[in-house]
Amino acid sequence: MKKISVLLAILISFVGILTACGNNEAASNESGDKPSAPDKFLEIGSGPMGSGWYPITTVMLDVYMDGFAGLNVSQVEGGSTANLKSLEIGDIQLGLNYTSDFAAALEGGDGFDETLKEISSVASLYPVYQTIATTADRDDINTIEDIVDKHIFLGPKGGGGPVAFWNMMKEYGIDETTIEEAGGKVSYGNYSDGASMLKDNNVDIFVGGGAPFIPALQEIEITKPVKVIPIDDDKLNSIQDKGLGIASGEIPAETYKNQSEAIPTYTMVTMLSARSDMEEEYVYNITKMFWENLSAFEDQIPERAKHFTIDTALDGIDAETLHPGAKKYYEEAGALE
Repeated sequence: MKKISVLLAILISFVGILTACGNNEAASNESGDKPSAPDKFLEIGSGPMGSGWYPITTVMLDVYMDGFAGLNVSQVEGGSTANLKSLEIGDIQLGLNYTSDFAAALEGGDGFDETLKEISSVASLYPVYQTIATTADRDDINTIEDIVDKHIFLGPKGGGGPVAFWNMMKEYGIDETTIEEAGGKVSYGNYSDGASMLKDNNVDIFVGGGAPFIPALQEIEITKPVKVIPIDDDKLNSIQDKGLGIASGEIPAETYKNQSEAIPTYTMVTMLSARSDMEEEYVYNITKMFWENLSAFEDQIPERAKHFTIDTALDGIDAETLHPGAKKYYEEAGALE
């Protein structure tokens, strides 16, 4: 009886060893050859809910959690200038922002009280068309001059959109004081809330960026069509000459209901930035995974992803500002000599 107990104990121990080995092998196979991250958590600065940036970072979240072994990725609602400031203090490790704000951050320009020193560029992604819209039933709002005494929604306060808007308005001699003195008002918030406020007549003007459409505006069009206000060509030509990272473009016809013609507006370029102190190999893998998983973006956000190309990855970016890890990838990919 004693011998049987001993044999049974040995057998149980042997089975336990085999099970442990099997579990270790399964874990190893599960991680495969996935690179590891220096930290278990990666936080990405996104845009507000209802913006075009939020679904981009949602796809990035999946790409990086699938690509790295044991990495947890989260996205943080923010905006262009807010994301750059969050990168500087280490609240996030990656963030979306505009090339114009990135350049301003390095110089302590518009939107920044001081120069930022802990930010590096990773990639330019796509042009963003700035949209100044009201509802189609507002016959009293047809030009930029008509918005002066109105309630204007400008998107997230920490975003690059408001900075670009006020730069564009300078061409018309309009600033926040002009709005207030005329009886107008300015509000901030996420795009979904702003679109709802526009639909419910709680604001008169919605300002935001899209590529070219803004999802939140298209959603309210089901019950309340919108009207996009054009920017005058001479104002667009003037602001381009100022070197602010703002260019001209057109919101294509049929972007919104009953929009039969393209509408001239101002544009900026969305880019991905990183903290400068992130490990070189880590950012190399982050950059590599982004460009090697374009199909994931094309499946989820085709209108934006069609602009994601390695050939334009450095548009509007000074190569001197690239994170060493990103630079290493572009050199290997032949995008940077």
